[in-house]
Amino acid sequence: MLVDEDISHDRRVLAALSEHQGAVVIDCRSQEFASARLPMLAYPMALFRVICALARGVDLWRLLRRHHGLQAAGWFTGLRGSVRGYVRAQAVAAQLHSRMAGVRLIHAHDLFCGLIGAELSRRTRAKLVYDAHEVEFHRNRKNSWLRSAFDVTVERRVVEYADEIRVVNAPIAALYRQVHAIPADRVRVVANDHFLDSLCEVRADPADAEQVAIVYVGGGVNGRQLDKLAAGAAKLGVKVHGFFLDGVPPLAIASGWDLGNEDYQEELLLLASSHRCMMWCCVDHHCLSYRLSLPNKFFQALAVGIPVIAASGSYLAEIVEKYRIGAVFNGSNMEHLVAQMKSPVFGDWVAQVVAFRAELARGRVVI
Repeated sequence: MLVDEDISHDRRVLAALSEHQGAVVIDCRSQEFASARLPMLAYPMALFRVICALARGVDLWRLLRRHHGLQAAGWFTGLRGSVRGYVRAQAVAAQLHSRMAGVRLIHAHDLFCGLIGAELSRRTRAKLVYDAHEVEFHRNRKNSWLRSAFDVTVERRVVEYADEIRVVNAPIAALYRQVHAIPADRVRVVANDHFLDSLCEVRADPADAEQVAIVYVGGGVNGRQLDKLAAGAAKLGVKVHGFFLDGVPPLAIASGWDLGNEDYQEELLLLASSHRCMMWCCVDHHCLSYRLSLPNKFFQALAVGIPVIAASGSYLAEIVEKYRIGAVFNGSNMEHLVAQMKSPVFGDWVAQVVAFRAELARGRVVI
């Protein structure tokens, strides 16, 4: 199992690990590989990929503009970082090769690990499962014209060697089939729905109308519209409960949010039973990975039976509106959203959450 970050809260990786007892987890960005020697052809091959990207970028950006309204963030910004990641992946793969004797299956999580996995699969003939999670070529960063084209080019290499490509939902699967020209049966949707294994009993209206709260579970990183949440909640006097998995951001402390433990399940259940809670699932619109994501916090909200708040323009907002399982935040309607939480509408949302999660757990709804 190839990873490149702490997996203690990455339930997607943990779920994959549970499929294979005795699997070995290798952190490809650990200090162990910091001094890995670069293969002689690493930089020439990187240059070759850049040249290929010049041709591939035309079709890529035509697709991103036409279907998603996206423009490139400059021409070359960030390309050096992507090239460096590609070269480093070749070095890590070369160092790992000697440890691959007897390995029959490689799981690679994200593009960096996918590049390592593809090289190891090429050398050892081991089967490769590439879990892109979301959209690896248009993430929360400077997506310049050539950087995104380069990432698509090297990801195409991973796709060529992968026996299976995994993504989190149907729209991303369709995007990958289109961008990489691969048949439908090679892309598998594996939703982050592991929380649905333990659905909690839910009352239609858990608390008095005045006891409202907004919950956030996840990383305290940019792109989650936490600044807008803080401003709106402060203005309206709404409590925010934050459960941060990688350190508490200064914004949450300065805003006086109630902060829970990283092991948050029991606290979240208690909160949901005593307040009218909604889960904050808003993201910025600047990258395709965020727009099309279905994050863990969404499924966690379903499991405990609370409605969600999604950002307008996101795929999650489409689901929220279609199945009436929460509200859509457009950047300026926080007052209306809180008024709905205090109204009979909230009870309707909870009832729809319960119905929706039951259909999802039975496989009758595909998202």
